[in-house]
Amino acid sequence: MEATFVAPPEPAVSVDPGLSAVEPFFAELEKRLDALLENRLDALDARRREVERQSLMDRFVAEHPDFRSLAADGSLEAQQRANGLLDDVGAYFAHHLQAERQEHAAALETARQEAAAAAEARAMERFRAKGLARTLSVAPADAGRGRGVDPDLAAPEKFGGVNAVLAARLAARRQSAGV
Repeated sequence: MEATFVAPPEPAVSVDPGLSAVEPFFAELEKRLDALLENRLDALDARRREVERQSLMDRFVAEHPDFRSLAADGSLEAQQRANGLLDDVGAYFAHHLQAERQEHAAALETARQEAAAAAEARAMERFRAKGLARTLSVAPADAGRGRGVDPDLAAPEKFGGVNAVLAARLAARRQSAGV
């Protein structure tokens, strides 16, 4: 035959009337203790996160020496007022981005002005050269279209420069006019 295991009968639980009166007190005490422990653990976690954040911030400040001066002069605070989503580090990078944009805009404007001045100078030089060549190569009554440039005007430096060429032409005209 097989032996079967039979559990012993459970002892009868007697309810003590004094214990049932204290049970709600212990349940409330347990809830309060759980809330206290949860609050303490949350506070401990918050302190741990704050210490981690402070160590990261100290390392950031060490790597970016101008951070303290920008914080002291109010530049970072101004960035944070302009954009409420920024913290100190975000404001630092926003400040540097804004400064870089301003430098870029100033450099671009300077380059534009220099290019415009150079283009204007080249245009004026071409205008003067064409006007001078046209004036020197054309008789006063002729428009000068269809005529080539005289060799002395094409390379005036071979003939003593522009002033020498003009003086020679004036002398030739006076001589031909009989003056």
